[in-house]
Amino acid sequence: MPELTREELIEVVKHHRPTSLASLKKSLDEEDINIDDEKLLALIEQLKSEGRIKPSVKVPNSFKEYLADIWNTWWFYLAVIVALSELFFVISDAQGGAAMFLRILFGLGMLGIIPGFLTVLIVFPGRQVNALEKIALSIFLSVLISITIGILLGLGPFFQASNNIILLTVYVVLADVAASYRSYHFLRNSH
Repeated sequence: MPELTREELIEVVKHHRPTSLASLKKSLDEEDINIDDEKLLALIEQLKSEGRIKPSVKVPNSFKEYLADIWNTWWFYLAVIVALSELFFVISDAQGGAAMFLRILFGLGMLGIIPGFLTVLIVFPGRQVNALEKIALSIFLSVLISITIGILLGLGPFFQASNNIILLTVYVVLADVAASYRSYHFLRNSH
């Protein structure tokens, strides 16, 4: 894929009239033009400051409208799907073949990434932390949250895999809603 030039970006903006950065990226992909996010943002800022392009970013009017934009809120749906799938595999005690593979894969996501990722999004709803910091915090917080839930369950006779995944799923769903709501308000307040 060729690298994006200023003129190509202006033409893509005029032709596709994207309403968000995600829709601009999608339009660029359709045109087989590749550029990383940082260079794209710098190019957009430069062209905006020169007055060559005018942004037409559409800010959602409601939280429901924000969640309906699947292109920008894919992480919300992925977290729910992984959490509910892992809950299903643990409750049904899947032990063989593809079900066991998916149980392990989703379990690693539930124990090692998703709870921490959502917690990071609650605390930092915008782009205050870079991707590497977000990944490191996500892994650290996920392990911490999983251990805390295990310790709380171990205080009584409730320490079982099914109870652990039920509480972790409840946490993930609640954190998912909170993170998406914080992201929605951050987006509304930044425009």
